[in-house]
Amino acid sequence: MARKVQRNDPCPCGSGKKYKRCCQVKENAIASGRANRRRGIQIALGWVSHAYEEPIASWVDDVWLKDMSEVQHGQIGSAHPAIRSIHDVNLLEYLTAEGVLDGVEGENRPLQLILNASIGLDDEQKAYLSQLAERPLRLYQISDVQMNKSFSIKSYPDDGSEEVTIADASSSTMFDVGDTVGLRLMQSDDTWETSGAIYHIPDEYVEGLLSKLDEAGADGYSKALTHYWLELVALHV
Repeated sequence: MARKVQRNDPCPCGSGKKYKRCCQVKENAIASGRANRRRGIQIALGWVSHAYEEPIASWVDDVWLKDMSEVQHGQIGSAHPAIRSIHDVNLLEYLTAEGVLDGVEGENRPLQLILNASIGLDDEQKAYLSQLAERPLRLYQISDVQMNKSFSIKSYPDDGSEEVTIADASSSTMFDVGDTVGLRLMQSDDTWETSGAIYHIPDEYVEGLLSKLDEAGADGYSKALTHYWLELVALHV
């Protein structure tokens, strides 16, 4: 296993400077910015889930869990706690990015309600959240993993687009090369990040999902992906 670069080592980029004076500075700035943006998402999702608890409960039943049986509802509720945690993140992210709340007078889009609220978000956090409505949920395949550092993805099925590398130490531990996942990519400066939502699709279910996505078309793509993933959660796979 390769030795971790130490602060006083020569920087691997070849600049001739010490690592702490070169690439570590950049890496720390990127990590700090990402932490701030993720903190903004947590503040936003926490606020909207409490401020609009009843309309969101109706949205969950009418949209998120639409056409799912009571049995499936119960199976989703009894999923492993780690899967339940991912489920809750996926639900709130999808609600914020694409949801519309019934029974709310005036503005009823959760994202705009968040951006209009005085909840302590800074300009960077607001700009990042605004991307949720602009960045589509799409299916990708993991093409490379650098454990505790980064992972790379390509569109799936491969449409010829370039591979994207995402510097994310935490998420890199969750993936293996060849995994198929639904992600919403967000851009910050010259780097790509994920919004936090992860829809992992086991290999044996990928072809079934692709058929569903073809049937749904562009307008129904994200809903078909989320609903298919929820069915898998209900099956505990």
